[in-house]
Amino acid sequence: MTANVSLLSDMSDKLADYCRTFFKLDDRQLSSEEMGEFYYAFNKANAFSSSTPRESSRPSHRDFIKLLNAYERFAHTADEYRLGGKSDPAVLASLMSQHDQVRHLAGKVAEDLKDEKD
Repeated sequence: MTANVSLLSDMSDKLADYCRTFFKLDDRQLSSEEMGEFYYAFNKANAFSSSTPRESSRPSHRDFIKLLNAYERFAHTADEYRLGGKSDPAVLASLMSQHDQVRHLAGKVAEDLKDEKD
């Protein structure tokens, strides 16, 4: 779980950086194919969460599901913003708030895991 939390947190940071630059890489826009890495991270972490049903009663698992949902929302909203083709400070502020939520939940899962050590 720790690796998946780290992956989602790191990818969220990277996506936030792209949002701040309105998805510019050097002289070009980030492509739809390049956005795939953010969805891959979600799919990988989601597959992990599906493979651990016996852990579902643990706080770390419940918070991990919240993290997954927050990350998925952030990735989709950021992609919609990118596809909109127009920079908007209000939308960017909302995206940064979503990023902050992902970071907060990642920290919560990490704390849960420390508390659950047997």
